[in-house]
Amino acid sequence: MSSSASASSYWRVAGMTYNKYAGLCADMLRAALKEPAKTKAKAREAIYYRSAVWENGQPTKQVITDITEGTSGKLS
Repeated sequence: MSSSASASSYWRVAGMTYNKYAGLCADMLRAALKEPAKTKAKAREAIYYRSAVWENGQPTKQVITDITEGTSGKLS
């Protein structure tokens, strides 16, 4: 088993998706930073995503969501 294959198995064994794992790693890294890098990283923490409600095979309404509080400490 290669090192990259064994490393990816840890988050799977823990029952996490890769996105949750990557988010948790990013949160830990931001928490370990010292000022002023911590403030700059906090400013880039905002997450935007677009979702759409589909009816009869067509998108009816698109919503852009802004999550400005980040995901710190949230695993689900």
